[in-house]
Amino acid sequence: MIVYLVTFFLFLIFGYLDFCIDLNVKKKDLLYRILFFILVIQVGLRWETGTDWIIYKDNFENTTSIQMVLLGVLDGFEIGYGLFAYIIRDLTDNYVIFLFIHAIIYYLLILKAIKQLSPYPIISLLLFYTATMGVLGSNRQLIALAICLFSLQYVFIKKKPFYFFLLVIFASLFHTTAIIFAVYYFLDRDFKKYQIILVLGLSFIIGKTALPSLLFSSFGSILGGTAAMKAEIYSNTDKIQDASLSLIGLIRRIVYFALFLYNYDKLTQKIRSYRLLFNGFAFGLAFYFLFADTLIILVNRGSLYFNVMESFLLTSQLLIFVSKERGYLLFLIFVYSILLFFQSISAYYDLFIPYKGIFINTELNREMD
Repeated sequence: MIVYLVTFFLFLIFGYLDFCIDLNVKKKDLLYRILFFILVIQVGLRWETGTDWIIYKDNFENTTSIQMVLLGVLDGFEIGYGLFAYIIRDLTDNYVIFLFIHAIIYYLLILKAIKQLSPYPIISLLLFYTATMGVLGSNRQLIALAICLFSLQYVFIKKKPFYFFLLVIFASLFHTTAIIFAVYYFLDRDFKKYQIILVLGLSFIIGKTALPSLLFSSFGSILGGTAAMKAEIYSNTDKIQDASLSLIGLIRRIVYFALFLYNYDKLTQKIRSYRLLFNGFAFGLAFYFLFADTLIILVNRGSLYFNVMESFLLTSQLLIFVSKERGYLLFLIFVYSILLFFQSISAYYDLFIPYKGIFINTELNREMD
């Protein structure tokens, strides 16, 4: 637990400096670099910590040729991730080196994206870190998520849709579900509040029928190949219990949706990314209503691309408060982030606590599924 406590402590100190102290750009960049180093070390040098450990470790060790990459595709590993693993495997058979390179790429993309999406990047990074800790180990989807978040700059800043869609397609080569991120191109616009609420209501009603499952299976069949296989797997998978899909988590997102909607007009004038982030978050809620009763594993996989917007939207609310309230707000966010951390890992608590790495708790005998 000491590893996580140290990380939280650094986030608290750096968050205070970023949020409450007027630092220049060079000093802020130094804070980002230190946090980047800490997170890469923590994630890249872990051992038997996180989900799907054996699956990904075996895949890396067995990916010794292009033929094995293609066989991995048949087992559900996308071609992009397979080639990535093959390139590293061709250089070394050390899985730690692979994880370290994976962590560097992942956090480089995440930090670049967060700087563009959040008015207070360190606080958003703290919330993002705690909210996604529960999926640490999902190597394919984490890389896909990072690429997708990085691609958003081509929607609301640079206005280059070709590069956005190209990056989304590239991300889908690491995890097929990333293709759903393409919807963000159509979300960078103002919708009437009644339209958003109406869509959510209709999504809830339609989600109670078998129509979403039928359409999803048909769409997968049209695409063919890996997409069809994924659709078949998702459609025939029994409902699973997951912390991110709990009733408490749903209530939290609904409450946040109301808060984000209430402050929409104020914050769209203060931060240009707010409109896109809010619409993405609202789409994720509609996505949940549509598929929660029929394709729970699809919600588990696909909703990640929308739920993470909570990290940026929640931080954006801080722009409304005056400076004298900032210290109290930062403390509340810090406490909330700790609670979010434990909620995120609750389904696989034993895979994260205590932290095990190549230099710490090496004697720990952890049973891995």
